[in-house]
This record gives sequence, C-alpha cells and structure tokens, in this order.
Amino acid sequence: MRKVCLIIALVSVINSHAQLKTVENTEVETTILNYIENFFENNFDAMNKSLHPRLAKRGLNPDGTFSDDFPPEKLKELMLTKPKFQREHQSNVVEAITIYGNMASASLRTGYPKLRWTEYMHLLKQDGHWKIINVFWEFEKTKE
Repeated sequence: MRKVCLIIALVSVINSHAQLKTVENTEVETTILNYIENFFENNFDAMNKSLHPRLAKRGLNPDGTFSDDFPPEKLKELMLTKPKFQREHQSNVVEAITIYGNMASASLRTGYPKLRWTEYMHLLKQDGHWKIINVFWEFEKTKE
C-alpha cells in the first residue's frame, strides 16, 4: 500500500510539473505572438506590452551586415514608416521554447511572403509576466 501511495504521489508531482510547463510555454508563445502580430499591424502600444524596457533587438541584413539596434522607441519610429501587414496574411511560428526559472528562450519564424526570417529571443518573467529582452534575427537565404 505504501508503494502505491508513493507512486501516486510521484505521478501527481510529475503531472503538475508538466501542466505548469505547458502553461508557461503557452504564456511565452502568447507574448511572442503579441509582439510580432502587433509589429506587423503597426500597433506599438499593444506590442510594447510584450517588450522589456531594456530590449536589445538587432540582426543580420540580407547582405550580411549588422542592422541598427532597435530599442522599443526606435521600433516605434520604424512602425510609423512601414505599411501594415494584416494578421490574416501573417505566418508566425514559435518554436523551441525552453524555460528555466524566470528565463526563457524561443525562436520565431516570421516575415512577409517574399522576405522571411528567424528571430531568436530571450524572455524574462517579471511580476508574473513574460517580457522579451533580447532579439537577434537573420533573413532566410534567397534562392538564386
């Protein structure tokens, strides 16, 4: 009987941990999708809810040079100059979510129909909310 109780307790702990990880993964994915969907729709205020104030965002341009740095305020300026890309036309895929304590990492495959890229992200959980603190991207290679 004691063995049965121990096994049940162990299974319950493992199941609770798996459910918690699933909730955390969903929260990380929701944060990332809120960021990218609102970026494309030029909705800075909604997007900014997913960003840490100390966001570091940069990447590799198609020619292999480094982009400028894009802290939140520079992203806001960029969003004033680009056309909106409606959510129903977007293709955003969050992958490889890894969580350790209050840190997470993930990748995001995204872009426009003829220009796609992958963003690697780090997130921080503060006050019960995930915030994106680091983004580095690279464009997909075009087929010659």
